[in-house]
Amino acid sequence: MREPFRFVADGLISHTESGLIGEYIAAAAVISRGWRVAMAQQDSVDLVAWHPETSVVLRIQVKACQASRQDESNKSRKRVRFQTGLGGNKRMPTRKDYDILACVSSEQRAVWFLPVTDIAGKKITRHTDFFDDPDLESDSWARCLKILRIDNGN
Repeated sequence: MREPFRFVADGLISHTESGLIGEYIAAAAVISRGWRVAMAQQDSVDLVAWHPETSVVLRIQVKACQASRQDESNKSRKRVRFQTGLGGNKRMPTRKDYDILACVSSEQRAVWFLPVTDIAGKKITRHTDFFDDPDLESDSWARCLKILRIDNGN
């Protein structure tokens, strides 16, 4: 079997640029699900998505990570970590903040969507292999819509 694709960005890009890359990857994933997207770039909302047939609007927070940018002393560089807490005290997000969290593994250019109601901690860690599943984006998006009781126009 062929090794999964890994894109390693220039190590000199800033964290802001890295986050912006993640936002564009997440936006492309949402568009490929038949939704429209606008960049919002607010404190807790990065993307606003709406369905062209149902006019349903979703607020999406994007978190991006690259395993290759993890601390060199960290021996678990095959893991990506997403900080989900908000604000200075890193409080847990709620539906008042946003609807969907998009966790982006930038190197795999893959997105895992989860409803804000499923966030159980202030950090989420996943092995990079988790993002190699070709159905991850479509399955996790469909699950979000089901849990949030969103009509997808089908």
